[in-house]
Amino acid sequence: MDASLPQAWLEFADGRMHWLDKNACTIGRIASNTLALDQPGLSRSHAMIQPTPGGGWVLTDLRSTNGTYHNGLRLEQGAALRDGDKIELGDTTLTFRCQQTAEATNEAGATSVQIHSGDCWLLMLDLIGHTAHTHAVGAEQASGDFKRWLELVRPGLVRSGGTINAYLGDALFAYWRQDRHSADKVGVAVQELVALQSTSHRPFRIILHHGRIRISGGLQGESLAGTDVIFLFRMEKSTKPLGATCVLSEPAAKALSLTATARPLGSHPVPSFPGDHAFYALGG
Repeated sequence: MDASLPQAWLEFADGRMHWLDKNACTIGRIASNTLALDQPGLSRSHAMIQPTPGGGWVLTDLRSTNGTYHNGLRLEQGAALRDGDKIELGDTTLTFRCQQTAEATNEAGATSVQIHSGDCWLLMLDLIGHTAHTHAVGAEQASGDFKRWLELVRPGLVRSGGTINAYLGDALFAYWRQDRHSADKVGVAVQELVALQSTSHRPFRIILHHGRIRISGGLQGESLAGTDVIFLFRMEKSTKPLGATCVLSEPAAKALSLTATARPLGSHPVPSFPGDHAFYALGG
């Protein structure tokens, strides 16, 4: 894949993934398409996703009978795609996902409305040494390694009911709403991720926090806000020197009833958050 083009893919509702590359991806009912979907409502050649010189992607309808819908609106002309956009083709709904820069935010847009405010488990999975690995093996192999890693960790998150909010470079940001998912289910998902650390071809860190957030929804998907979201990102950076590959904040450890069994890491400062904060480790 072109090193200047961020990794992008399509996600099916059942968890399958279709990777995009520097070539145009045609979608339709016949086998000659890049993504062939023999399903009712699709035309022989239905839609196309192609990269742009600026590093983005554009969705166009190929004069399909039933039309192509982008975030609920029927396409009349090409539409630029953003991470989290919904693409509807007949009875099939695909989610466009792509790596974003570390500074990127998943904005919900001017028409966003608050859809939830409450306690959530906040998760970050972060590849260790991804930049150095890319320099050592080259962008193409590093991209392939990222694909394999994502295919390893994503199914369990989806199966447990976790919502993946964003892919930030070499990291994944997800959450579980406490009003929808029990602590037991989240705890099992975290333990499965810890087990995957020993089998993954690329090492990664698990960072878990528990706190209150606001979720807003709009045409560009969900946007998460609140001081606890900021705390998770600051926590990820400030706990790197501790050397643990699975770090839980004290609120997360308490919410999962793990303070008695997890390994204490002591109390440490987190930038912009007064005082010291206790952390715990799972696994090695």
